[in-house]
Amino acid sequence: TLERLELSLLYFFQYFRKAYIGEQANVSSTNLYQRLNDRVGLSDNVTVMNVIVNKTMQNLKVWCRHEEIVDKSLLLFHELASGYSSSKTLSKLEVVVFALHHHGPAQLPFLTQSGNPRHRTTFYTTLTRILLMDDNGLMEFDNFMAPFVLVLQHLHTFFVSQANTGPGPQREEAKGLLTGVLRDLRGVCIGTANRRAFVAFFDWLYPDYLPMLVTAAELWWNDSSVTTPLLKFVAELVHNKCQRIAFECSSPNGILLFREASKILVAYGQRILTGAPPTYKDKYKGIGICLTLLSRALSGGYVNFGVFSLYGDAALSSALDMVLQLSLCIPVVELMAYPKVMRGYFPLQEILCHNHTAYLCMLDTPVFYQIISNIQHGLKWVNPPHDISVSSDCASALYHLVEFRFRAPKKEVLALQGLQKHLQAHPDMFASLLALLLEAVVYDDCPNQWALSRPMLGLILTNEEAYEVIKGQMCDGAPPDRKSQMSAAFDKLMCGVQVNLESRNRDKFTQNLTAFRTDVKQFLSN
Repeated sequence: TLERLELSLLYFFQYFRKAYIGEQANVSSTNLYQRLNDRVGLSDNVTVMNVIVNKTMQNLKVWCRHEEIVDKSLLLFHELASGYSSSKTLSKLEVVVFALHHHGPAQLPFLTQSGNPRHRTTFYTTLTRILLMDDNGLMEFDNFMAPFVLVLQHLHTFFVSQANTGPGPQREEAKGLLTGVLRDLRGVCIGTANRRAFVAFFDWLYPDYLPMLVTAAELWWNDSSVTTPLLKFVAELVHNKCQRIAFECSSPNGILLFREASKILVAYGQRILTGAPPTYKDKYKGIGICLTLLSRALSGGYVNFGVFSLYGDAALSSALDMVLQLSLCIPVVELMAYPKVMRGYFPLQEILCHNHTAYLCMLDTPVFYQIISNIQHGLKWVNPPHDISVSSDCASALYHLVEFRFRAPKKEVLALQGLQKHLQAHPDMFASLLALLLEAVVYDDCPNQWALSRPMLGLILTNEEAYEVIKGQMCDGAPPDRKSQMSAAFDKLMCGVQVNLESRNRDKFTQNLTAFRTDVKQFLSN
């Protein structure tokens, strides 16, 4: 059939690309192009790429309803643009130059007719990378973004009018336009891989269009077909990958970006918290994206968060409070059952324990204890097929919390008092975590032993009595003829370790722990 023929051509083009185009091209490609020139008049890789890209673009027009052909065509186009030399060549091809200036649904019907909306994001990621291969692309950036302006202006008119108060054809049209343009803009944002490109994109987006997303979150909060691309776009926008978000020292853009993200989180969170059924599609998926969004914003390094409390701005505290409420409304069984939610939750806890420890310590005791309980569940994921990055994030979060307690900074008296109040209500909180970590290191085949060892020294130094109890219990639990060896191994564990958490002392403890684990496993297996 024609479909199989098209897929076969794409399969051939893909392997031809791997062998003869780009940085990984085979050294014998010169002889190949001589043969191609003699047979079909294709003399070099530029003419071959022109044929391949023309065929790819034609597929996106003719086969716009065929899912697999669109997917394979976009993948081929994306991988052609991934190499430096091949993307430079692409940017000079007539068909690509035309696409950079005419890339709407009228020219490429797959944007609206494809069954997979992710194709829009992939396509615009590829186009943006080609455009921004050199500095000349920045000069053309406004022209490239021009097709989006009409859509966003139409949406702005819709939001400021009173026609959006109830359902109707105008509201459905706006919803379709919004979801499409959000996926497109997310692709553009992914393609901005350096500082100059990101600044150009942000200046184009703010303040003209970004604030309207708050209104969109308020209007369609219970429609995941809108909120998912909206939240994913904002999560990409605040993501400081490759250190691309680096505004001038006199620019307030970093603070403005976080403030807009905070408004969207609060607008969505307030409504989803009580108004959505507890299912993955309706509630937990959106919460997972919110967790990732805040993690990226807090770890981006482009906002001085001390400014918010200093000047009475509630953007940070509102975002933290809202996302904390969202995360705690998920039962731990549900949290551990959905990998995407889990991968958003535990990195956020690690960031909060590291950079916002005082905020956590000042929480109510039941809330704080629930966070610690969730961390305890995450620490148990030390063996494959579990994602061991979960236990590593939990161990890192626990390390920062224990370090805060051990160092007891004088400026954080209230936070230390709050932490002490939590420990008075749950005296075994840290002791149970220490026991869990020791048992995991001794009895489990954990591949991330170094990560698990980080909080152990601080737990031992701040819970000496509990450590002695755990040590006695593990010695008593050993076979009768191995108790003396177990006791000797524990004595060696702290040999040469001082009462501090400096890096050299931690390294010494880690070395002792490795030897301890090896000795215990050896005599227990004999």
